[in-house]
Amino acid sequence: MDVRQSPLSRQYLLPLLATLALTLVFGGLVLWQWYALEARNQAAHEQRFSLEAAEIAQRVAVRMRAYEMVLRGMSGLMVGSDDVSFEEWSRATDQLHLQDRYPGIQALAWARLVRQDELDRFVGEIWDQGRREFRVFPPGPRDDYLVIQFSSPLDWRNRRSLGFDMLSEPARREAIERARDSGEASLSGPVKLKQETDQDVQAGLLLYMPVYRTDAPITTAEERRAALLGMVYGAFRAEDLMAGILGPQSALFRIDIQDSGSPGMLLLRETPDGTTPRFQQTRELTLFGRSWVLGISSTPDYESMLGNDRGDFSLWTGLAAALLLSLLAGGYLYQRERRLQISLAATRELGEREERFRLLLQHQPLAALTCDDEGRIEMANARAGELLGCSAEALQGQRLRRFLPGLADLGARVAEQRPAELSEGEALLEEGERVAVAYGLSTFSHDGERRYLINLVDMQARRSAEERFRLVVEASPNAIVLVDTAGHIAMVNRQTEQLFGYSRQELVGAPVEMMLPDALREAHVAMREGFQRKPEQRRMGSNRELFGQHRDGRMIPLEVGLSPIRTGRELLVQAVIIDISERRASEQRLRDQAEQLMLANRYKSEFLANMSHELRTPLNSILILSDQLRQNMVGNLTEKQTRHADIIHRAGSDLLQLINDVLDLAKVEAGRMQLKLEPLNVQDMLAELDGSLRPMAEIKGLRLSTHVLAGVPRVVHSDRVRLHQILRNLLSNALKFTEQGEVELSVELDPAAAIDEREVLRFTVRDTGIGIPEEQHERIFQAFQQIDGSTSRRFGGTGLGLAITRQLVQALDGEISLESLPGRGSSFIVRLPVAVAPNQPREEDEPSQPLRGGQGPEVLIVEDDVDFASVIAEAAQAHGFTSVHCRSGKQAIALLQHERFAAVILDILLPDISGWQIYRRLRSHANHRTTPVNILSCVPQPQDWSEDATRYLVKPIAREDLEQVFQDLEGGVQPQASRLLLVEDVEVEREHYREHLEQLGFEVVASGNGEGARQAYAEQDFSALVIDLDLPDQDGFELLDSLDRQRSLEGSRVVINTGVDVNQQTLQRLRRYSAVVVRKAGEDLDNLSSAVQGFLAGLRQPHPGTPQDPLEGCRVLLVDDDVRNIYALSALLDEIGLKVTPAKDGEEAIECFLREPFDLILMDMAMPRMDGYTATRLLKLEHGCVIPIIALTAHAMKGDREKCITAGADDYLAKPVSRQELLDMLYRWLERNGGRHGAPAA
Repeated sequence: MDVRQSPLSRQYLLPLLATLALTLVFGGLVLWQWYALEARNQAAHEQRFSLEAAEIAQRVAVRMRAYEMVLRGMSGLMVGSDDVSFEEWSRATDQLHLQDRYPGIQALAWARLVRQDELDRFVGEIWDQGRREFRVFPPGPRDDYLVIQFSSPLDWRNRRSLGFDMLSEPARREAIERARDSGEASLSGPVKLKQETDQDVQAGLLLYMPVYRTDAPITTAEERRAALLGMVYGAFRAEDLMAGILGPQSALFRIDIQDSGSPGMLLLRETPDGTTPRFQQTRELTLFGRSWVLGISSTPDYESMLGNDRGDFSLWTGLAAALLLSLLAGGYLYQRERRLQISLAATRELGEREERFRLLLQHQPLAALTCDDEGRIEMANARAGELLGCSAEALQGQRLRRFLPGLADLGARVAEQRPAELSEGEALLEEGERVAVAYGLSTFSHDGERRYLINLVDMQARRSAEERFRLVVEASPNAIVLVDTAGHIAMVNRQTEQLFGYSRQELVGAPVEMMLPDALREAHVAMREGFQRKPEQRRMGSNRELFGQHRDGRMIPLEVGLSPIRTGRELLVQAVIIDISERRASEQRLRDQAEQLMLANRYKSEFLANMSHELRTPLNSILILSDQLRQNMVGNLTEKQTRHADIIHRAGSDLLQLINDVLDLAKVEAGRMQLKLEPLNVQDMLAELDGSLRPMAEIKGLRLSTHVLAGVPRVVHSDRVRLHQILRNLLSNALKFTEQGEVELSVELDPAAAIDEREVLRFTVRDTGIGIPEEQHERIFQAFQQIDGSTSRRFGGTGLGLAITRQLVQALDGEISLESLPGRGSSFIVRLPVAVAPNQPREEDEPSQPLRGGQGPEVLIVEDDVDFASVIAEAAQAHGFTSVHCRSGKQAIALLQHERFAAVILDILLPDISGWQIYRRLRSHANHRTTPVNILSCVPQPQDWSEDATRYLVKPIAREDLEQVFQDLEGGVQPQASRLLLVEDVEVEREHYREHLEQLGFEVVASGNGEGARQAYAEQDFSALVIDLDLPDQDGFELLDSLDRQRSLEGSRVVINTGVDVNQQTLQRLRRYSAVVVRKAGEDLDNLSSAVQGFLAGLRQPHPGTPQDPLEGCRVLLVDDDVRNIYALSALLDEIGLKVTPAKDGEEAIECFLREPFDLILMDMAMPRMDGYTATRLLKLEHGCVIPIIALTAHAMKGDREKCITAGADDYLAKPVSRQELLDMLYRWLERNGGRHGAPAA
């Protein structure tokens, strides 16, 4: 009903004016009351803040008095004992619980008064107590010294103040003299504490309490000066002091403290937060001879704590109430006016509604008429007149049964008919003609009486629609069949006739089962009845074979789609039938093509195997010969020539790695990767990875660390080779793409992800490298893909490593994920299910206490092998030592924190941490820096070991060597400290580095320029050099070149300690000297320590002369058809003292074997005439060969090793053969085989 009025009408204007008037009156009253309340609240808050400020000043005074009592108590300690030791002082201060009971105090210390002639004796006494680092500063002669002797707590800040002469500074001296002369506590003005650093600098203050001799009078100031022993004082950092006094309330107040005796110097000024404080107070405070002015102001936290008692809530509540009351009054007036308007509009609407109904009936497209309860027509539209053959006006007043005989009883028809359903019947026209119609019947009420509405539909249009449907069915490309509820065919199209071979007349009316095979007809009846009970669209034949039967009896493969169709009350089923014979033929063609692809894949594998052989054969010669050249054992090559040989060798190695990667990828993609599950020690594998990759990290100046977290099983079952390959690929990638920072590998147990009876290990490789954009995370795991082209040009690589890694992880039933953002480094996470070896101890299963035995000086034995540890312990006890055995690294580190030992016996491979970490702690800690260390490990000695202070023995260890260790310890054999050349132009940094390096045990010769460094290098030998690149008289690179020309730097450790960025080109130049780059880090010298401390940086010297090499003079039969390999391998074998006889194929090899004796045969397996497999088989089976035969093959595909072993070979080497691999193989087999020149079988 539309009752809208003009905005200026009475309905709107009267309520609006009334509302505005009431709002002004009530709002004025509320505002007046609010202003009065605001004034009272402000006065109350000012008074409260004044009380708070007074309380703060009182708390400061009380707390400072409490500190005075602490000082008096400690002065009693100093007076009551003739000679207080540091331990007694520490016990006394520990009992005070300073940080808990007296928060805010930075240090509680004792300063001793020392006369100038007593200073040396005083320092000597402290040195005798073991505090050799104690120094009195600042230097310079003075009559009296007040030297800080003890300080608690003894943290890193307070250590900086030990030895400081407090009389050397005027501000401190003034407070000390005042306390000395008065005999009372005295507070200093603002000072900078010696505990301060460059960060978080705070103003300091000192509270002094004098301590006098008990045997001297102290009545006058002069007597007190003569009797003064020293000062007990407390040191405070102003901000920490106030935080300790106020506690949690420090966030509520901003406090500024001005010392009246030091104009212009603020003792404490808190940084404002940019807001104007609501409350401010000033208090004056006199403490221990000083006057403080405290400026106390409120903070937003304090003001918010007061709550909203300014009346904001009351103001808005009152205004809202006034507005609401005004609106209620206006609303009442508005509703009264509105009801009046509605009443007038309702009368108009009733007439309009009747007119709309008449118009609606007249203009609807269907024929419609209404009649009363007696069946007399009251209204009809023009469409009804057209249908019944007369005008609409002529129909009004006529009986309905004259035109629709079937609707004589309207009440009964309405009861029978369903809602929204049309019934079919006949209509009788004016001329007497009958036509088919459909009608819908409904009722409605008008003026309290029932009326009927009849809608008529001409059925002639429907008949036309059915004809069109038939034409559509006929035009369909698929066979269509309509089936009634009895299972008879109601309709078919032409395609059905063509598909099944029946005519339309034969199909219509027949059972639908006639189109099915005989075996399915009976079962189909039950299926058809089930579909009628639950009619819904279905697709049949897509997941199993479905056949129809042609008239001639042949089977037709089909797919059938069923759809229910309802026509009135009748349900029909439409079946759309598709002949899939052609599809079946296409699927067969696809299967044939798949077989052809499998055949092509086999050809590809054979091609890769052949190409591997053809590429590895020349690579074998290249790598062996270039390795010999770069070794320059004879020394007849120039430095440039050896560098070129090294470049050739590294390029060949890169090509070999690429070949291996391609083969690995091909094997994984072909599903032919064989896994060998075996027990493996997780800690051993990490140590092996650390040892092999650490040189690469050191060249780039990176930190490489590995960690096994608690709970990880020591031994698990997995494929050792593939797991090693996965972790090495990830670590190599991390080192390659990281320019500064660190690379870390950690292993932890993921108990939540356990699968069946297997546990899941999570390997995380984290770096601080360039990072990877999120959109590239998936791309980098694809073969031959990197982040972009610039990455390949900048860092190198083929993009195969991560692709192979993911394939290998998936082959081990694991998963790999990546977390990375550009510039923030990357974390590659491998989750790998493994079987845990039974009865294996975990990290937490280690014994809690070390095993001790014997009498005498203690020797720490760090060894996880209990049997071998017992042998060492027996030897130690036999030589008069006490053995202390730790089975884990963490247990040893815990012991070293509070005990000292005469010597340490150390293994590198430990179950929890690496032995290198223990060694680093030994050499960096002052208590253990000079302790003799003997490393007994199965880990090979690092290639360039030069740590004079440590003996390195490789297991198995002879009894004589073990005895020699303890004989040296008995005789007090101590290696001399290594000499180190330090070149640094900044004097402060040079002295800082010198002091630190001397603490590490080095004899340091320091120079501030290149000229001095060259002179020192000419006069003395150095085991290590620490050089800054930015020198005043020349570039650091030029200095290195000149020193190397003066005397070769080979065997010396070169450490570049610089503050500038080092790029890839600079790193290449430094590789010549095997230099390690360390970036300057201010006070943090951990990286420099790690770089220069002996084998922690991976150095060693050549072994001393050894007895005759066991390979010397052994005879080797070398069988290979490639003259390049013969030449390269012969040169290598001749170099190490072997006698080589070449043979070009298997037949010649057998002839040589039968003619002369040999100790070992190197047999190539791919040769013309007679290959290596046949020759090996004949030598072993027919000629009784008992000497080892080592198979050499350039094939690297699946099963090659097994094929060689099956043929009779004793071992296997894949080409190209590296020098070290070949030497290891020769030593293993020739030493195992015993004697020389085994004769051939008779």
